[in-house]
Amino acid sequence: MKTTLFLSILFCAIALPTLGDLTDTDLNRIRLIINEEIEEAIKPIKVNSMSLKTDMAWMQGKFENSGKQFEDVDMQIPHAKYVFYVLIVVIIAVVAAQLIPFVQEISKDRLLEKQVEILAQEMEALKQQRIVNP
Repeated sequence: MKTTLFLSILFCAIALPTLGDLTDTDLNRIRLIINEEIEEAIKPIKVNSMSLKTDMAWMQGKFENSGKQFEDVDMQIPHAKYVFYVLIVVIIAVVAAQLIPFVQEISKDRLLEKQVEILAQEMEALKQQRIVNP
């Protein structure tokens, strides 16, 4: 019985602090401790977010500058395109100017070959007539 009484008193003594209510000062202390812990945990995140903001601002500045560079390139492209077209025309004109005499010579050669062939056929026809009518 002594053991049971001793154990029940012990259990009641252990459970006694659980019956105590938290006062406002206890709650404020708990809140203060939690806020301090949260602030310390958030500090590196705040530092990272600030560095991200500066990096983002730097990237936006770079992006805006590169956009201006592309506008300059876009303005130069039509001029370069026209220069390229002119160069193509000049190259074609130079090549065509050199090929025209060769083409004319080839056409004259073909015409002369046809005339020679016609004359050769006429000579054959005349030889045939002379052989038949001596």
